[in-house]
Amino acid sequence: MEVGQVETVMLGIPNISCHHCIMTIQRESSFVSGADFVSGDVKARTATFQVESSEALTTLKATLAEAGYPVAGA
Repeated sequence: MEVGQVETVMLGIPNISCHHCIMTIQRESSFVSGADFVSGDVKARTATFQVESSEALTTLKATLAEAGYPVAGA
């Protein structure tokens, strides 16, 4: 990912089980600079974000794991 280029990424998050999970993921991701929540899908157990750098993506994944929503394969 090039610096300054925004990329949309969909992350598989197996612990998503309800809309409350999506709200928690949205709230926790709001604390990550360079990452913006776009949407979440309970049935598919995915969340989509726009990230500005690979560092933001790494921080986002760590933040989600700390909140109890580790990314599949991360």
